[in-house]
Amino acid sequence: MREIRTFELDGRDAPVRWVIDRPQTLRVTRGQIWLTIEGAADDYWLDAGASVELKPYTTIWVSGTKDASWFSMASDSTRPGARRLSEIARGWFAPRTTSVRIATSRA
Repeated sequence: MREIRTFELDGRDAPVRWVIDRPQTLRVTRGQIWLTIEGAADDYWLDAGASVELKPYTTIWVSGTKDASWFSMASDSTRPGARRLSEIARGWFAPRTTSVRIATSRA
């Protein structure tokens, strides 16, 4: 089962900070989204149809343009407590990577 949440932003909204806790896909469904990934050299302007694969333990900042922008966050569901303590510790101390995969295919 996948969990999919949809959000709406507009130009009046302040950038929103997210800490990614598991692999997720950010997909722009309407408008344009400005995305910053902590540790990455560049920011990204994503149009409707674009998506970004986000790794766990990544911090991002998301903002919309002056018009309403919608995006969804999708992830595989996990059972609470399913991860072992060693996996959590490994993720906590893992080096932060800045590689980002952006897909711009349109549905």
